[in-house]
Amino acid sequence: MPLVRHDISDPSFEDSIMNMLKSRGFAPSKQQDRLHLKGIGVGEGDSSVDLNINLVELDGHRILEFTCMVPTPPLTFDEAVLIAAHGNQSCLTVKFVPFENLDSASHQVKASLVIFADGINENELSGMLYIFVKEVDAIDNELVRMSREGK
Repeated sequence: MPLVRHDISDPSFEDSIMNMLKSRGFAPSKQQDRLHLKGIGVGEGDSSVDLNINLVELDGHRILEFTCMVPTPPLTFDEAVLIAAHGNQSCLTVKFVPFENLDSASHQVKASLVIFADGINENELSGMLYIFVKEVDAIDNELVRMSREGK
């Protein structure tokens, strides 16, 4: 039997995650049922990661899903697949996948990471967030450069 994934909304849990992020120096904002961190990064002078945090239920367990779009120009499906594959070969925990923009009939690359959140604490959340941002921040400029060179 396959796992069942549902986007859920739990305002009190989302508020506790928001407070954890604020206590670690982040400035999260709420956009619909997601938390958003704009312009964060690990490298000096490079704050290019716009991160969304979504609360998901997976077979009765809470999961936090970190996602961000790699800021490439519009891509073909083949270009997005190749760039995602390069990202996947370069990163240990972050998963890169092609993402179709239905409005523009083009593609981008989305980076994601999921973490178990049933008993999450502030140290675990900030640690996993750091790893996600560090991996994406380390490779996103190269992926954008690759997308421009292919044109």
